[in-house]
Amino acid sequence: MNVVITGWAFQSYLDLKHKHAFTNAEYHEILRPDAELLKWFPTDPKFKVRCFWGPATKGNGVSVGDGYKMKWDSIGPGKTELRLCVAIIGSKAFLCQAYIKKGKNDIRECLNLERYLNLIRKGRYQHRGQI
Repeated sequence: MNVVITGWAFQSYLDLKHKHAFTNAEYHEILRPDAELLKWFPTDPKFKVRCFWGPATKGNGVSVGDGYKMKWDSIGPGKTELRLCVAIIGSKAFLCQAYIKKGKNDIRECLNLERYLNLIRKGRYQHRGQI
């Protein structure tokens, strides 16, 4: 599977890096290798682990079609819960946005993912690279 880095993903990476949400070691040893697993989606066994991978939901258990989340707990100096929203469309995985899970922002971020999915389907996204 091709893994596309969108402008939204790149900007959220920069924002989280600026906030010291994760260390350089965590990025190189955990976050980046996990994102690279998307090349082998869905065959890598890690995609069957519910505490790592699951559907993006917008409240009341309603899933965002083609939207998923990678999940990490106890990341960074603040030991926060970090999430990466991913759109799977055809043979491509689009990294959409990453965020620190706090309160009810998880639902808002999944609604943003739904909006990004619609824009990706229309070809209206910035391609910042591939993994």
